[in-house]
Amino acid sequence: MELEKQIEAILFWKGEGMTLPELCRALKLPSNEVKKGLGVLKESLKGRGVTLIQNEDEITFATVPETHVLIENLKKEELSRDLGKAALETLSIVLYKGKVNRRDIDYIRGVNSTAILRSLLIRGLILRKQSELDERVFLYHPTTELLSLLGIARIEELPEYAVVRSEFEVVTPEGEKKVVSLDADDELSDSEIDHV
Repeated sequence: MELEKQIEAILFWKGEGMTLPELCRALKLPSNEVKKGLGVLKESLKGRGVTLIQNEDEITFATVPETHVLIENLKKEELSRDLGKAALETLSIVLYKGKVNRRDIDYIRGVNSTAILRSLLIRGLILRKQSELDERVFLYHPTTELLSLLGIARIEELPEYAVVRSEFEVVTPEGEKKVVSLDADDELSDSEIDHV
């Protein structure tokens, strides 16, 4: 398979931006070859509805400017709808688990959550920040707007917050289960993060 098709598949599957080093690791190729593949992919997308963009060191797909009005109308329509079961599930995980990455959300829900997370980000209910421990990982947090909408001043005011937090089980790659009990301000150690 041509390199540009492999890059396209990876970026589509990932559903969020990737850095050049991440793409190189995924493809097991040097950066000069991956850059050439990116150039071919960008050229092949000309005249299409999506394009390849690079924002600082992040590479991702985006819609072309000509589709701006269409996309804005779709966003407004999406924002006017009620949250569905999948969005509420995802929101609950972000609220109760806190500082959670997409992989963990996908694992807990059992399905890919990229579209749901994007919808919650657009609505301003969650925000995405780069992990301080691993720059390749993004963590999702509830926004202050969400807390305000829920009528709470602190995350700990959620119903049965301490019980739900203490019952989150983490399954390690070896299949060993352990319970992680955290206070709101606690952080996991590097070894615990590896298992989350």
